[in-house]
Amino acid sequence: MRISLLGLAIWLSAQPYKDLEGHMGTVNAAVFSSDSRYLLTASSDRTIRLWYIPQGAPLARFTGATASINALTVPVDTAGSFWGASSDGKVYQWSLHQYRSSARGEGERSSQSFKPLRTEALSRRVIKTGPSEVWEALSFYPDKSLIYALGRTGRLIAWDSQEGWLQTFQDTSGVAYALLFSERVKTLYVGSGSGQILALNPNTLGVQRVLRGHTRGVRGLALSPDERFLASAGLDGKVMLWTLPEGLRTRTLEKHSDGVRAVSFSPDGRFLASAGKDGLICIWNVASGRLEKTISVEAPLWTIAFSPNGQYLVAGGEGGLLRLWRIDQLGIRPIQIIAETDSLYAPPVDIEDNVPQCPSVKNHRYAFIVGNEDYRSFQPSFTPTMNVPYAVRDAYAFRMYAEQMLGIPSRNIVFLQNATSAQIRREMEKLSLLTQVSGGKAEIFFYYAGHGVPHPRTQESYILPVDVAPAAPEEGGIRLTDLIQKLGQSGVGRVWVIVDACFSGGAREESPLASRGIRLRPKPIVLTGPVILISASTADEESLPYHQARHGLFTYFFLKSLKSAGCQPRSLQSLLEEAATETTRYALLLHNKLQRPTWMVSPTLSESILSESW
Repeated sequence: MRISLLGLAIWLSAQPYKDLEGHMGTVNAAVFSSDSRYLLTASSDRTIRLWYIPQGAPLARFTGATASINALTVPVDTAGSFWGASSDGKVYQWSLHQYRSSARGEGERSSQSFKPLRTEALSRRVIKTGPSEVWEALSFYPDKSLIYALGRTGRLIAWDSQEGWLQTFQDTSGVAYALLFSERVKTLYVGSGSGQILALNPNTLGVQRVLRGHTRGVRGLALSPDERFLASAGLDGKVMLWTLPEGLRTRTLEKHSDGVRAVSFSPDGRFLASAGKDGLICIWNVASGRLEKTISVEAPLWTIAFSPNGQYLVAGGEGGLLRLWRIDQLGIRPIQIIAETDSLYAPPVDIEDNVPQCPSVKNHRYAFIVGNEDYRSFQPSFTPTMNVPYAVRDAYAFRMYAEQMLGIPSRNIVFLQNATSAQIRREMEKLSLLTQVSGGKAEIFFYYAGHGVPHPRTQESYILPVDVAPAAPEEGGIRLTDLIQKLGQSGVGRVWVIVDACFSGGAREESPLASRGIRLRPKPIVLTGPVILISASTADEESLPYHQARHGLFTYFFLKSLKSAGCQPRSLQSLLEEAATETTRYALLLHNKLQRPTWMVSPTLSESILSESW
């Protein structure tokens, strides 16, 4: 056992809660029942086994396949029907009802075998001669009778199990491995052998977009519980996180020394488990990208899954390896909803869904939106925890509200993610030229989420582009005073500067100045021109994350207040006070820290401006 006290990789012997013994070949897939009491596992030994999790006991075998069973679907109806896909080009249907009926009066232990209820030779329907398709992955369209089967040659089949028709799609790379359906965005994701992830229309199988990042094949895919994030396991040894539906890569996780074959989110979305050919199980903190635990099983792995109740983790691999751990044995415990009446632990309102669409378009309004999250890709000295969790998502959310509620035309919006110093300065010049011809009517909304730092000598506040060293912010950083002055002198009527960052040396996770022990009270900002500054925190406080909502704490409650107002007039003062109250309360309850949002109005303007509505 090797334990690091620096918060890096932690090697554990991590004795499993149970070794589930029975399979004689590689365990290719594992699926829990919705109540977490049962586990289905598929193997190259041509069988599926049913296990009773509280005791780790084998209950039944589902047989009938003539080759390795490589993939499973979860039980999809009241009879507990599920499908398996095999290397013989066939898909098979079994039902948990077969076991339940035979087990009545016999207790939970039964070693009976059950034949398929249905067998469909899908491969022969599209390949008349030659070798059959080796099915690698299965998925289904909830509430429909559509089954999707993905073959190793890159052939995807959509099959209506009731009406019998089918439709095909061919991956141009000629090889594919992983398949996943997102009900929320109605998209089918294919892990290609080229390293790309293809996002397909589930009805037409047309390519909607391509997610690029992996340099070798994508072997596994997983959705976060809210289906807003996609995780991919690559044969290049990397795990990547993507936002949905945009398909933006937000994080690359590296630890595996060989191909990663499977990934699984914990039911609260806080952790991601990955399993690889190197025999490692890595458990990652999704928000920070930090590697929380590393477990070696010393055998190549093919599948991994969290139980829906968050209490178990199972991994399967070569030689019939199938191991089950209790999460509390691993030293991590996903957040559970403690009580429905406790608002702190209740699921947060989704501020990105059903955003009011206000009809008024205001052509004189402009927005400059920056979300800086991934600093480590530009600065190798940064650790993963020095990135800014959810900053890109915060920026996307603010852009949505800018268009739909503030009436800002999309052509008037500058949107930057993980922006360098040159990008920010270039776009600022363009914005300045645009607003100068407005005759003083233009109104600018500047939003920034990311790192802010104090100058180590002058204590002046700087916005930190992703390519600027925090120890020398004057070399490319954006001094907040200069930014405000430039915006205020650009011939505009009003400028709203909203900053979800802190300038004390703190951060949402780990400060980029943490290694130097810097914590300063920043120099007060002097406002010039028609500027209103709205800041997520005060003085030397930190601007904290709201992990459960996957947003910055202030941005979440500010947009929530804006959403609650809808398209009805409501004073900005009341919106800010409501957001500030909730931000401060949750900062204390969730982080045991003080975060007090603040706002300032330039002497050029009257304080009564806050009584107006946006």
